Amino acid sequence: MNEQRKSEWKAILSSCCGFTGEVALTDSAVILLFAAGLGAGDELAMLTTSLLPLFNGLLLIPMAALAVRCGGRRLLNIACAAASCFYFIAVAAPWFGPAAMPVLIGAISLTAFCLTGFIATWFPLLESFLPPCRRAAFLSRMRFCHQLSGVVFLCLAAIAAGKNPAIWRLQIILFVSGVLFCGRLFWIRRIPPCSIPEKEIPGIVSGLRLALVNRPLRNFSLYLFGLNLFGYATVPAALLYLKNVLGVPDNILILFSAASLAGMLAGYRAMPHLLRRIASQRLLVMLHAAYIAAALLLSTIRTGEAFPLFLCGLILAVHSFATAAISVIASAEMMNLARPGNKTMAMAFSGTLFYGGCGLSRILGAFLLGTAFFAGANVPRFFLAGAAALLVVILLRRQEE
Repeated sequence: MNEQRKSEWKAILSSCCGFTGEVALTDSAVILLFAAGLGAGDELAMLTTSLLPLFNGLLLIPMAALAVRCGGRRLLNIACAAASCFYFIAVAAPWFGPAAMPVLIGAISLTAFCLTGFIATWFPLLESFLPPCRRAAFLSRMRFCHQLSGVVFLCLAAIAAGKNPAIWRLQIILFVSGVLFCGRLFWIRRIPPCSIPEKEIPGIVSGLRLALVNRPLRNFSLYLFGLNLFGYATVPAALLYLKNVLGVPDNILILFSAASLAGMLAGYRAMPHLLRRIASQRLLVMLHAAYIAAALLLSTIRTGEAFPLFLCGLILAVHSFATAAISVIASAEMMNLARPGNKTMAMAFSGTLFYGGCGLSRILGAFLLGTAFFAGANVPRFFLAGAAALLVVILLRRQEE
């Protein structure tokens, strides 16, 4: 039991380091400002935030099959080491002159590609030392800790960036986050290897067939795909709207990213207590309502005055609270629904739909924000459309139940 608890804390420290690096490079105002400083437009800047979930959606199943064949720990180590190397190439993008933007996109793409190997092996690694009775509580604690590290880092980044940060200043911030990112592999290598009792099915086709005939897992994964497809672009779209339409200063924009992460932080912290008092299915209904309400309220933000901006920060926090809480339920449910002997491939199947919805959401969002109907001052229409689509997905899920 003592070794199990030590492994849990090493996994938490690894998650804190990795998440802090990931959020700076793929999912915050820092990368949006960095890409814009290298000449990217709104659509391309938002596209940089879609690459990690998109690659997870496209490559998680092949990576899972590779993990079963060559060994999960080996793939995990190689993926984390390679991702760290490409991370620093992304940080060095401004030094490539006219090729800076292609280098940035290429380096982020390769980082995302490598991290797909990490994601494919991370949940099986956790399951190797984590009993079912501790999964939801552990996932909440782990994600609370890594969200806290992300919030602290972004708040410090906002202070360091200033009102109109030069590209070199953002580069230093990303370099520091890259150093922290390397801590993921440092702590993973200190988790003792644990044997998995059941033999895994190595083939992609046979493993996928078993996952597809697992109806509860299949239907739950399709629901997560729809939920993410129409909800995951909300935060970056709101950040771009605040910057380009409402004229919010860059350092304040980073604080909005921190507010979003703070909402996630609260969601992860509250989940163990909420699950003890509210059944998970009933809790999902409440979280769905929060998702839709956040999108509807964002559509009402039309000015950059103090109260609307305060309200916007609160809305982003609520939206992220719901996102965090749903992800805890989703991860625990995914691990529980995956059948013995096919855990790696089943979780990869579910993860493919989960992350695929996230990546496609931001690609679709980048495309829509480039059209006249949703661009500029018409961005509130984007939030209204997202709320309507989310309602349809949720109603379909409820009807199936």
